[in-house]
Amino acid sequence: MDPKRHSVTALAASLFRAVHARVDEPKLVDEPYADRFVRESERDFILERLLLMLDPERRDAIRALRDPARAFETAVKANPAYGTIVVRTRYAEERLAEDLARGVRQYVLVGAGMDTFAFRCPDLADRLEIFELDHPATQAMKRERLALAGLVPPANLHFVAVDLEEESIGAALTRTPYRADVPAFFTCLGVLPYLTSETTRRMLAAIGASASAGSELVFDYLEVAALTPGRASAEATRVAAERAESAEPWVSGFDPDRVPADLAAAGLALVEDLDGAAVARRYGAALRMVSHGHLARARVQGSV
Repeated sequence: MDPKRHSVTALAASLFRAVHARVDEPKLVDEPYADRFVRESERDFILERLLLMLDPERRDAIRALRDPARAFETAVKANPAYGTIVVRTRYAEERLAEDLARGVRQYVLVGAGMDTFAFRCPDLADRLEIFELDHPATQAMKRERLALAGLVPPANLHFVAVDLEEESIGAALTRTPYRADVPAFFTCLGVLPYLTSETTRRMLAAIGASASAGSELVFDYLEVAALTPGRASAEATRVAAERAESAEPWVSGFDPDRVPADLAAAGLALVEDLDGAAVARRYGAALRMVSHGHLARARVQGSV
């Protein structure tokens, strides 16, 4: 995975949340900071990548718009991943709220990107330790953009620079105040499709080994059908082609029927697995998952 490209992908996801917060009703998530993170040249680059994921007719219609801001928002809302990025944030933060109510006091974001939860929820500063794990290049960019935006990281936010191809989650967390003997809430959003199946297996096992029983994980994944010619939808095929050209391709997916067994092998038990239809029933059809996309929740079974 190209760290520079990955950084731009992280910026794009934050802009998706910002557009949603400005233009959609009801508003499922808030994002008041993303527009302060992105340079104009980056916004232009992101727009061109987004247009590649659309069918030619829609692409031409957006290019014809004279207002650049309207063109960008239209391209964002037309993007197949738009609903996924918004809904997965809402789903994860709903689950986190449930875990906070039962006493969980640690939140670990694997592949945190430009997530701003720590800044949006200052009321939790005295009762929730937040650990953001990300590639060193992406995390360095985030810290730079936070500083340029005048945002000072709160004391409960811990940045953990880690290349997960080289170091395990557990090893990375030993450099922080994280406690493996008490429950934690983990998220891994917008990450797994870009990892090989073997790296994903190691990551899930590392979470299972790094957290006490009762800890939970929320993640999103693609069905393997999204990567299979003849089975992938036209939408998934367009997105996969754009991802391949961006040097950050989709490389792996799950067989939904095997997800319980795959998680069990990592010491995790599946609690919930939502496909696109289930997500639409819960959050409304206006914000739909990308074709072949799922949101899932798992619980750590053993103890470290």
